[in-house]
Amino acid sequence: MVPGDLSLVAQSTPRSGIRDVFDDCELIPDVITFAVGEPAESVPERAAKAACEAISRGDTHYTNVLGVPEFRAAAVAYTKRAKGLEYDAETEAQAVPGATFGLYLALRALLNPGDEVIIPSPHFTSYDAQVLLCEGRPVTVPLRPENGMRLNAEDIERAVTSRSKVVIVNSPGNPTGAVTSAAELERIAQVCQRHGLWVISDEVYHAFVYGDAPVAPSIASCPGMRDQTVIVDSLSKTYAMTGWRIGYLLGPSALVEETAKIAELIHSSNNTPAQFAGVAALNGLDADIARMRNAYAVRRDAVLSALQDAPNLRAVAPDGAFYVFVDVRDSGLDSAEFSSRLLQQEHVAVVPGEAFGPLGQGFVRISYAGDLDEIVEGMGRLVRFANQLD
Repeated sequence: MVPGDLSLVAQSTPRSGIRDVFDDCELIPDVITFAVGEPAESVPERAAKAACEAISRGDTHYTNVLGVPEFRAAAVAYTKRAKGLEYDAETEAQAVPGATFGLYLALRALLNPGDEVIIPSPHFTSYDAQVLLCEGRPVTVPLRPENGMRLNAEDIERAVTSRSKVVIVNSPGNPTGAVTSAAELERIAQVCQRHGLWVISDEVYHAFVYGDAPVAPSIASCPGMRDQTVIVDSLSKTYAMTGWRIGYLLGPSALVEETAKIAELIHSSNNTPAQFAGVAALNGLDADIARMRNAYAVRRDAVLSALQDAPNLRAVAPDGAFYVFVDVRDSGLDSAEFSSRLLQQEHVAVVPGEAFGPLGQGFVRISYAGDLDEIVEGMGRLVRFANQLD
């Protein structure tokens, strides 16, 4: 028997351009990579210890698909402490195996075929792909360098049609590091309320902002938006737990009831020891997060300082996260060729901007989440390469 054709949905779903860079890096043994959005730090010791204790006492079995009560309570308590938002741990919180999965669950629960999702772009690589997997239609709106790559309510409203259903908000943003102000988020909230739009707010970088505020503002804090917003968050960045695959989703109980049902059919349960590690992390000292934020500020400054020595490169200075989005158009190369030649000639990996959608063309993303010494060395190589192009 000859199998039928593969799914058209699967075949039309784009592969992550970041994965292409990873594949190329495997061919170069001494590469310095700015391609990975992964903290160089290790998981907090208390979290690793909590996971070991869970294994020792036999907490290694299936759990409620929403997560163990302790994890949901910790996520809700952290959210209240950090963002001033209150949720019911029993009905409005769900453990998920990473924020990317939480994004998919939210989209799957909200979209009908043909519904449109407004995505400010350049954007995280999963957004448009997941919309397509859910049989929706991604509609991108430009993030503008002259606006610091921040979200803009007028641009979002111009993209609204009768089929619009969801707006994805990501602040601090990946790949740009831009932080949208509370005032602008309130204007976006008013757009969503006028047109009856849901918001999926990807807040995985909320703790990494370089200003006076301890965290980035959440659109769920805007008047009337709590029950119109799904927050997706993760421990991957905040607590350097990328490999643990643990995060959480917060939203109205009616939506969480649906996301839980979908999750049950896909993965049945979350990793139990990882949940108990998450409890220890979330209940820990916020000084740990402040220490990481201060370290990233030093690394960010090292990247921006180095770029000043390359006149043909222009950085959009980030207010948060751990990325710099660099305009390479004055180098004479497009972003794909710039990235490829930099890797081959200097053994430095960056991600070309088109990996984050067509509106990213002409830019490259630099992640400064890694080791400071490697950042300094890698930026020296990158600047040398750029100056040779003149």
